[in-house]
Amino acid sequence: MNERFLVVLVVSIGLLYQWGCAPVGSFIEEGDDPAFERGKSYLRVGRDVEALDEFLSVTRRVTQAPKSHLEAGRLLLSLSERKDPVAAIYHFRRYLLLEPDSRESPMVKQLIVSAEREILRKLPGEPYNNYLESIELKDENDRLRREVSDLKARLGSPLLPTVGLPEEEPPPTKSTQPVHEVRPASPKPAIPATYVVRAGDSLYAISKKVYGNASYINSIYLANRDTMKSKNSLKVGQTLRLPPSR
Repeated sequence: MNERFLVVLVVSIGLLYQWGCAPVGSFIEEGDDPAFERGKSYLRVGRDVEALDEFLSVTRRVTQAPKSHLEAGRLLLSLSERKDPVAAIYHFRRYLLLEPDSRESPMVKQLIVSAEREILRKLPGEPYNNYLESIELKDENDRLRREVSDLKARLGSPLLPTVGLPEEEPPPTKSTQPVHEVRPASPKPAIPATYVVRAGDSLYAISKKVYGNASYINSIYLANRDTMKSKNSLKVGQTLRLPPSR
């Protein structure tokens, strides 16, 4: 009787040991975790901080939790009070490892690029500001080129200049106005005192939009040094003071 009791006890201890050493996440599906549903519920009502904590708890318990990694990375990149671009990159890469061919993969890769730019902006001394500004200018130029090409296509204009003989200039027309008469210069459009930053704006784009050229980037930055850490620290909804045109 004692020997049988000992055998049962040893087998039971072995089973308990195996269950205790098994990976926690292997027995739970992401959708079955109550924290995952709570996280989605918090997102729907705008409680993003609580949602982040729930999604992070899922990633710690569940091995296959791509959606929780994606939501956690997105919130770590967007929440000002919990912003952590390094941690966001970790969760984005975990998502790509679990869902490499998903429809969201290109978007997640772009989010990783955005997080890397955030890290560069926070380096002491801002050594990469000129590099980041050149990237933004290139993106803006590419966007403008696409818009011009689309406009030409809609108007039926050729996208490339026509190769051939130069067009003849029309003969000068005889002016009917007296030579001594000087036409008054058309007044310059008034420059607004402030500008509210919109999504996709940069100092380059704002200077082009308000002043007609990009020579006011430094002037706008210097006029708003009290609210801007750098030329790239624009926030949507931020009100900028605009210096008068020269």
